[in-house]
Amino acid sequence: MPDDLPTPTPGPGGDDPEPPAPDDHDHGTLGRLVHPAEPTVERVASVVEAALDRAATRWAERPGARVRRLRRHAREPLRQLYEGHPEARRANPRERGTRSIPTDEICGSAVGGADQRGADFLPLKPFRSANWAARWQRIRAAVDRLVVLPPIDVYRYGDGYWVLDGHNRVAAALYAGQVEIDANVTELVPPDGIAAEPSAPIASSIIGSLSVRAAGEGLPPGAPEEDGEGRPEGDEAPSAPPP
Repeated sequence: MPDDLPTPTPGPGGDDPEPPAPDDHDHGTLGRLVHPAEPTVERVASVVEAALDRAATRWAERPGARVRRLRRHAREPLRQLYEGHPEARRANPRERGTRSIPTDEICGSAVGGADQRGADFLPLKPFRSANWAARWQRIRAAVDRLVVLPPIDVYRYGDGYWVLDGHNRVAAALYAGQVEIDANVTELVPPDGIAAEPSAPIASSIIGSLSVRAAGEGLPPGAPEEDGEGRPEGDEAPSAPPP
């Protein structure tokens, strides 16, 4: 046997040679190659999961699916604030000013006639008058042309918002897939509760009030809102069904 070849070391059994012990340098190199891969795999998995979630959301929110979902909701009655939360009648209103609020946090109605509307905020079919249908078409056309409509009026109570005026505008925003809608917000604070947010500056509260906006437009107090086309939009209770 040549002198320059290493002599195998007999193993514990005496026959098979033991494999050479790993060199420290080789172990460190292998560690540098293997261990950094673990967080990389986790990051890739996280990115893939987020991408799948976004794809699922886009698929669920594609226009056709969104409309079908809303039409299914339309068969359910619109929630009414004081029916679900009778204690809200004793709450103290606090003006919070005008802001954009998430459409998915609008829970229902704070006025009478909620039982005549579906959960998509539109009147139930027996309560859809010709006047309402014409007004609805104007609102939809304004939304399609990206016309800025007046803010809706809502109460904030608990974790959601309840519509005082603007049910049709909320419906149009939902069917159009809007994420947010402009609103004049009034928070209802329970007598023994704590306000969820500080009061808004008095100027923004006044500017956002229905009466002052109507007066500034030369309309009498309580006049219906404009729909962006110069015509009243009004959100009065749906008409009674024909006899």
